[in-house]
Amino acid sequence: MRICPGISARRASAIALGCFEKLGINFIEILLFPFLTAEAIAERFPLETSHAAEEALKAGRGALVLGFHYSNWEIMGVASTLLNREIVALARPLKGHLRLNAFLIGLRASTGLTIIPNKDTARDVMRLLKENRLVAFLGDQREKRSKAVWVELFGEKVPTSKGVVALAMKTGAPLIPIYSRRNGFLRYTVVCGEPLPVARKGAPMEELICRNARLVNELLERIVIEHPDEWFLVHSRFGRRQRDA
Repeated sequence: MRICPGISARRASAIALGCFEKLGINFIEILLFPFLTAEAIAERFPLETSHAAEEALKAGRGALVLGFHYSNWEIMGVASTLLNREIVALARPLKGHLRLNAFLIGLRASTGLTIIPNKDTARDVMRLLKENRLVAFLGDQREKRSKAVWVELFGEKVPTSKGVVALAMKTGAPLIPIYSRRNGFLRYTVVCGEPLPVARKGAPMEELICRNARLVNELLERIVIEHPDEWFLVHSRFGRRQRDA
């Protein structure tokens, strides 16, 4: 297993099985979430936030929210309720599955998210940040090789998106990780972490982008290594290895 090198085959199988079990639980939770009352949400979803994140959110520049396919990411819109701030999420439409796409958008909106298609959204993001809104990205999707920067993840160079770090560099908006820790069925601690220390000066642009993309991957490593079965292992995050130059 590439995220846990050196573990036994038995342990790798247990992690894979745990991943599929949690995906099944996630689906049931997504269906039940819209029926939760405000009181139940407050009781089931405690918020753990850092002082630095709180100050960044008060700065009035908007913020870029960094999420991952970890734990039950589909109900992370609850963070908008807990923070009392609208979160706009960028989602890639499912090609050829219009009804399923509409169904998922409806479910995600029920958790508190505002959904816009993730196609060519740089202009929309700039506008939303100027309006002091929070814009969410998933930071662990495999990027197309032609658009990616190759950055280390669990010891391998993998094609990594530069979009969110490029926006953070250009706009000066804080890049704040938000993810959850599973506490039980439909019970999670929502973690609003320290803003990532995005570098904006001191090196050529491409080098800065790679450094900042590595910050994202380092954070993902720290989160995933605690509970590997909580990550969406079905997703082909690594893909083919980089060709030699």
